[in-house]
Amino acid sequence: MKIIVRTYAGVEELLKKEIETLTKKPVLIERRAVSLDGNTEDLYKINLWSRLAIDVLVHLYAFRVRDEDDLYNKVTNFKWEEHLLDDETFSFSSIVNSSNFRHSQYVALKAKDALVDRFKKRTGNRPNVERKNPDKHFIIRISEKNGSILWNSTGDPLFKRGYRTHTVEAPVNEVLAAAILDLIEWDCKTPLIDPMCGSGTFLVEALIKSCNYAPGLNRKQFAFEKTSDFKKELWESLIEEAKSLINECKAPIFGYDTDNEAIHFSTVNLENIFPNNSVKLESIDFFELEKPIEDGLLIMNPPYDVRLKNINIEEFYENIGSRLKHFWENYDAWVFSGNFSALKKLGLKPNKKIILFNGHLECKLIHLPIYRGSKKRASS
Repeated sequence: MKIIVRTYAGVEELLKKEIETLTKKPVLIERRAVSLDGNTEDLYKINLWSRLAIDVLVHLYAFRVRDEDDLYNKVTNFKWEEHLLDDETFSFSSIVNSSNFRHSQYVALKAKDALVDRFKKRTGNRPNVERKNPDKHFIIRISEKNGSILWNSTGDPLFKRGYRTHTVEAPVNEVLAAAILDLIEWDCKTPLIDPMCGSGTFLVEALIKSCNYAPGLNRKQFAFEKTSDFKKELWESLIEEAKSLINECKAPIFGYDTDNEAIHFSTVNLENIFPNNSVKLESIDFFELEKPIEDGLLIMNPPYDVRLKNINIEEFYENIGSRLKHFWENYDAWVFSGNFSALKKLGLKPNKKIILFNGHLECKLIHLPIYRGSKKRASS
C-alpha cells in the first residue's frame, strides 16, 4: 500500500527521518507530508510511534477528472465494497485545488452520493454517513485534473495524545512542540528549561522523547482498529514491544510559569502519562527567575500579544532579551513566537531562524546563544 503521512510545513525533513527509522524503508518528501510503500505493520507502527505526524493515510485510488459528472462516474466505478461494508458508517472530506472545482464541500458531497449509489445498485443496502465518529473516514483530493481517494487510518489527529486534559489559552500543538525539540537538537541529556511553560506541552513532549515513550500508547483508539481486517495480534505485539522499550529520563527538566493555575495544569498533564516524573515545576515570574543549573538549553514560547492586552508587547520582549542577556549566560536560548516585530525587540542577534506555522499563523523559532561576555571572548 502507498502510505501518506501528513505533518506541518517545515517539519517534512524531520518526519522523513523519523519514518525511515521506524520502517527501514525509503521515504519521499511531499508538500506537508511524506510517503512510502509500506504494509500493515508499517501503518500500525507509524500511528503508534510517530511524534511528528498529524495522521496516516492510505492511498486507495487515482483517477483523472474533468467535471462533476466525470467525478461522479469515476467515484462510482471505484470498488468501494473492497474497503467498506454496507453496515459500516463513513464520512468524506475533501482537499481541492482545481479551477474545475470551486467548492470543496460540493466535491465531498458528490463523492458521498457516488459511493452510496454504487452500494444501492449492487446490494440494495447502503452504508450510513456518520460525521463525528465514523467507522471509515475517506478523503477525496483533487489537484487540477488529478483526483485521488485516501483512507484515514488514524481517526482523531495524532496530536491528540490523550495527556492534555488541562490547558491554558493558545497552547503550542503537541506535534509542533515535538518538532521544535528536534529542531533545537535537544539530546535528552542537556538540562532543559521552559520558563513560560503554560500547560506543559514542551515538558511532556520532552519526556516522551527522552523516555522513548510511544505517543500512541495513551490513545483510546485508532481508526484502523475498527476495520474488519484489523490484525489484533500484530497490534497487541507492537503495543507490548513499545511498553518494553520505555526507559528512564535522565535529563534535568524544569518548568516555570507566573500563573499558579498553569503550574497545576502542567502537573496534571505530566502525571497523565508519567505519574512519577522528575520534572521540577515552580510558579515564578521569568523576570525573577534565576537559572536552576549552570548551563543548559532554554525553550520559550512567550505570548504573541493576544493574552497581554494591557501590556506593551514590544517592551515585554525587550525585557525578555535583557533578562536573557544578563542572567542566562552559558545557555542556548530558543524563542518561538508569531510576533515578528516583537522578536526584533529582544536585542539579541539570532544565529538561526526557522519558519514554522502554529495553526495558520506564521511563526519563527530563533536561536540565541547567550555567551558570557562577548562572543569573541567566549569562542577564544
